[in-house]
Amino acid sequence: MVNRIPSAKITLSYPLYTCAFDPADPNQLVVAGGGGPGRNGVGNKISVLDTSNPTGLSVVTELELSPNEDNVTTLAIGPRKDRNLTVFAGINSSPEEIKKGKNDHFRVFGINQPGKSAKTSGVRIYEVSRDALFVHKDASAYQRLLRLSHPYENFPQLGAIATGLSKEPEIALFDVPCSGGGRWKSRGRLDIPKEAMDLDVVQTGPDTYQLAYCDDHEIFTVEVSKTEISEPKCVYTITPDEGATAKASFKSLRYLTPGFLITVVNKPNSKGVALHGYRLPTKDQENARLAIQGKLPKGVSKATGLAVRNLSPISSPSDRQGESQFVVAVAGNDSSISLFTLEHKSAASVDLLADLAPFQVLKSVHPSNITGLTFSPFTPSKSSSKGATELSVKLASVAVGFTAVVHSIPLKKHVDKSIPERKGGPPRQSRYVVALKSRGESPVTVITLVTIVVLILAIIGQTFLEAKDIGKPILGVRPYLPTSWTKPLRKVPSSSEKTIKDLLSDAQGHHTQPLVIRHDENGETGSDGVPPLHVGIHDEEVHGPATSWENLDPKDRHYWKERLKKTGHWVEDMGESIFQGVLFGEIGGAIGNIVGEAL
Repeated sequence: MVNRIPSAKITLSYPLYTCAFDPADPNQLVVAGGGGPGRNGVGNKISVLDTSNPTGLSVVTELELSPNEDNVTTLAIGPRKDRNLTVFAGINSSPEEIKKGKNDHFRVFGINQPGKSAKTSGVRIYEVSRDALFVHKDASAYQRLLRLSHPYENFPQLGAIATGLSKEPEIALFDVPCSGGGRWKSRGRLDIPKEAMDLDVVQTGPDTYQLAYCDDHEIFTVEVSKTEISEPKCVYTITPDEGATAKASFKSLRYLTPGFLITVVNKPNSKGVALHGYRLPTKDQENARLAIQGKLPKGVSKATGLAVRNLSPISSPSDRQGESQFVVAVAGNDSSISLFTLEHKSAASVDLLADLAPFQVLKSVHPSNITGLTFSPFTPSKSSSKGATELSVKLASVAVGFTAVVHSIPLKKHVDKSIPERKGGPPRQSRYVVALKSRGESPVTVITLVTIVVLILAIIGQTFLEAKDIGKPILGVRPYLPTSWTKPLRKVPSSSEKTIKDLLSDAQGHHTQPLVIRHDENGETGSDGVPPLHVGIHDEEVHGPATSWENLDPKDRHYWKERLKKTGHWVEDMGESIFQGVLFGEIGGAIGNIVGEAL
């Protein structure tokens, strides 16, 4: 069993704020950042790193950007054209240009790669274009967010950018043709009331997409078609926990599939971080529903980033996602990265999220705060060769302290044995999963919870026994319980013991004369402490005087009811109507004393 994750680290000459892998080459990572405008001696750069060695990183090429402009804040890599890779970035113009009302924040670069890999000499980064997609002239605003939809062969992508520190927040959309070459086309824009904390884009069909974004407390979705961009629809709102006033807040958001989102939620007052998976609504009037949730280790008080990778990606936006495992990485404010696996289950027409489980925490990954997090692309191998290179998915992270780190998470082939194999049919399909074992809830936690539940049940049971004066008291709680709790249990007749209703019915079936209910007068008592009961024809010379129920003294009625209840012959639910027309023997004298003591 694999139990470690190899890592490689490199320290560059400038602060790093963003990173992205080549969608077609997991061995090529682009990082960017810088010291911003001014004469601080720290330049603004874009660098291409070679990540083919799991224990070492190397710089392939770099582009030194203008020292008068801002540092690179966002990065996304688009399609290739021949051997030219398109890179989209967010870089504010110089302060002088911004004062003039001009901020070409949306930049496009190309990476020319003459050879087949990034290691080939002659790799060059060059600027293709610069434009402004935001319309509001806000000197403090910058391009804080940038995302592209997942690339599919021969399908265009949709990109989205969002403002940061703007007095008038906005989101701009743009098309990226599959032909590459640095081309793009503006698709439209949205004015939003609150700044987006994060956003993502998913392709839902050949010509349709969905944008999702969140502010501090709400998730919105926007439908994008060839001809129309819908208004944002709020699909989920965070509410305070019961009894609390402070709300948790969203930090990051990513699509898993068109039907599911995963978010990072920072709890109020820096009291921890949660992962929430949501099932998105399929109808206009519905809201998103929480589908799964997990939490980060207690030492992480806030999260700073999120990355997700599907290990069984579909090949077309028209395909339906089947069984798959997702790898989820969350960066914490303590420079740790918490790793999880998440299962996507699909049966008939129902899709589910299951088993959100941690498998490793990478501690102190960087000496400073993590600013960027991304997974390499992963395309399952179609080759069945056993001699193939060991597979892994790479996780890159960058930090403001000039460092870039790449972890190689090992993968293994998995066959779901729960699916029956048809005799003579094709073999069961395999997929890839993380080779490290995920950890569920700690057994200590489970044992503790079970112990507490058993203890509580035992206390409840003993309290019940003492309330009903059954057995030896241990807790001594009976004197402190309400009177209604301490009433004795009603005795239920055994299968061999008849109720008074049954006894009367049997006697009436054989006789038409008045019946009498009396006690045996030979002085013997049963195990319940009262003389045996007889029901039969009344003979005053033999049995003595008897009185009908209606004419009984109220005190005698009470004694008879208590006596019949004690032996289980009568319960309150039967009512007193069954005694109408029945005679009752005397309950005084010696018999009365015996019955009184027993009751």
